Amino acid sequence: MKKIDWFFSLFLIIMGLTCLLFSANAFGHESIIFFVKTLLQMCMWFACPAILALILYLWFLFRNKNK
Repeated sequence: MKKIDWFFSLFLIIMGLTCLLFSANAFGHESIIFFVKTLLQMCMWFACPAILALILYLWFLFRNKNK
């Protein structure tokens, strides 16, 4: 994929998460700080497995490269 494709994919994912969080917080009386905290928590739930998968991929890549 080209860089612009990755950019649009990431942009659409972020927009979807933002819409999801706004609709989840629409009936509450929380502040924008609560919204940002919730967004960061959701991103961490995605980032932790992604980082783990990246580490495993690099480990297998370098392990097979040395053989």
